[in-house]
Amino acid sequence: MIKKNKKWKVEFAPGFIKDCERLFSTNPIYSIPRWFDNMKYEIKWAWQRVFRGFDDRWYWNLDINLSWIIPKCVRHIKKYGMGCPGKLYDKKRKNNECYKWKEILEKIAKGFEAVEKIQNNHFWKGRKFEKLDKQYKEGMRLFVKYFRNLWD
Repeated sequence: MIKKNKKWKVEFAPGFIKDCERLFSTNPIYSIPRWFDNMKYEIKWAWQRVFRGFDDRWYWNLDINLSWIIPKCVRHIKKYGMGCPGKLYDKKRKNNECYKWKEILEKIAKGFEAVEKIQNNHFWKGRKFEKLDKQYKEGMRLFVKYFRNLWD
């Protein structure tokens, strides 16, 4: 027979609260030694950035890091780019011949931003997810299609 309304009592291991305070506190007694302990990693990662161009933390969440940097790069091409793929060049539009290319670049940027929003905000259900997922898939499709044209 299952008893309902059973009360649970939570007991921590001896010293658990003290250890949590030591690890997560902003009290200088705990935070200063932790800062010095973390400096060895900061130095290691700085050294890696100098010689490799990235550190170990970069590939821990490579998908999020790429979804953060690619929209910036694509928008830079959109703003300062001097040309576009030949198929997208429109002679009829004076002073804006590459408008189709700029629209595609914006869709690519929004696709990468959508995946970042999905991951960071945990939108895995509902209408917002469906909208972001559609935007993501469109951006990735265009990214793959025009990957060799992302230059200036």
